[in-house]
Amino acid sequence: MKNELTRLFCVFLACCGLLPASAVPVDSLKPPVEFGMRLRPAPSATRLVYEPVVAASAPSNEATLVKRMSGELCVFFINRPGDANQLMFIRSVDGGISWSEPIKAFDLPGQAYYANQVLEDREGVLHAVFHVFSAGGNGYRGRHLDLWYARKRAGEGWEKPKKIYTGYVGSMRGFIQLTNGRLLLPFARAVPSREQKPASGEVDYGWNEIATLYSDDSGENWVMADDLLTIEVDPHNVTRYGAIEPTLIEQKNGDVWMLIRTNTGRLYESFSKDRGTTWSQPQPTNWISSDSPATLTRLRDNRLIVMWCGNQRHDNPRSYANGGREVLHAAISSDEGRTWHGYREILISLPESGQKGDRGAAYPSAVENSDGKVVFVSGQAEARAIALFDPNWLEEKRASDDLSDGLEQWTCFGAGNDFDRSTGEAVWNFPAAEKGKIRVHIRGSAPVVGLELGLTDHFSISQDTMAMANAVVGIGSQELGIVKTGGEQVVEMTWDNATEEVVIRVNGAYKMTKRFSRSPINGLNYFRIGPLPVNGKFLVTAIEFKAL
Repeated sequence: MKNELTRLFCVFLACCGLLPASAVPVDSLKPPVEFGMRLRPAPSATRLVYEPVVAASAPSNEATLVKRMSGELCVFFINRPGDANQLMFIRSVDGGISWSEPIKAFDLPGQAYYANQVLEDREGVLHAVFHVFSAGGNGYRGRHLDLWYARKRAGEGWEKPKKIYTGYVGSMRGFIQLTNGRLLLPFARAVPSREQKPASGEVDYGWNEIATLYSDDSGENWVMADDLLTIEVDPHNVTRYGAIEPTLIEQKNGDVWMLIRTNTGRLYESFSKDRGTTWSQPQPTNWISSDSPATLTRLRDNRLIVMWCGNQRHDNPRSYANGGREVLHAAISSDEGRTWHGYREILISLPESGQKGDRGAAYPSAVENSDGKVVFVSGQAEARAIALFDPNWLEEKRASDDLSDGLEQWTCFGAGNDFDRSTGEAVWNFPAAEKGKIRVHIRGSAPVVGLELGLTDHFSISQDTMAMANAVVGIGSQELGIVKTGGEQVVEMTWDNATEEVVIRVNGAYKMTKRFSRSPINGLNYFRIGPLPVNGKFLVTAIEFKAL
């Protein structure tokens, strides 16, 4: 692969003293990954970043990324695995390419789980929230995760932490300072009376609800907002957390926008017109999502970026996280969230290993560095990573792959480069488009009987046996008339959301027009092909997309 040759050449230059060792691209995540963006080496400077690249492993689950006023980046985390009794951080002074060894921020007043949120306000004061285990009746099955707060003024040490809520608090994913100086912290809290499923026929809101704390005096005092937000959950799913892990952004008109994790297959949203004091009833958004949290980030040019896991699993809706966390996505908006572009993969998990417990690419925290690149920390267990990309990459209207870098652009969980371990489908992500065209070049050196091609609007893993049936468009090789061996076949698919049709051509000749099997929500952004392998070979030799 070109990337591996580049890395080896850099190693040679470093050994000759012609290149600093820090400039040698290294993916620190092990074991080696045979597909996806983790194959891309991180460049020596953030100004060279365009497509997403992994710079380093993240130090722990559910870490928080902060950009200091100095331009320095800090990743805050709980020392877990370990004693889980300290808030730690690592530093980067080159925009996120290289990172320091862990440094202790302060000791915790007990044992913590992973969750923390840290922000630096406009005065340079650091504010941190985290939760600590205890016992009590205001939690979940006699267990608390009490919410604590600590502060560090510029030039001073961290003040002694203080408890600001007693009960069971799930992960905190949103902690912001508003333009009027208010600190705003929404979180999910357990409701003991809802631990058990309600009787048949009754509405199930899960065992959590969203509460909001705010402080108008730089963290000295905290006030609980009156509104408590609930969302009806699917009681048949494995998890029935309810409304949890909200994230926030302040809009230009002063409204505050909240995105909420659910197990319904969608993110939900709520709005506050009085800076977090009261909130609207949560409603479903257009974002397809597994049971995973999102994050919202504002860039210096006022564009918004949302990150989330746009994943579903159709042959096993009761799977981990109700669709999985193998892929983290991002979209960008220039009009305060009315329209979005991209829907691109920005972090791909390691191949599934059967690991139990939290795992995958979820739990993002993001900032914009001094070079205008988006730096984020995300992932759990072996998948956690610190990565970077240029936000303009999300605005692209074209994408292509000539496979010269192997499967760098493909997500094929459980498959190596030759697909000798997979009977699933290969999956390729492209910029979401309501009108677009895909050209797929298929090698003719192997039989293609039973081959299927699909276009859809979300990610499902390669081994999802019902993903093609749930695609927006599915096309069989017999329909296309490419069931024989021979020369290369070029399949062209042109779609339009307005007409809900796709026009298909083979080798330039019109073949058919197919109706969408369902209405896509945000345009199409995924191509699937399978089953695999076919004589041990990947049938796609090249693929091109452009928005129309």
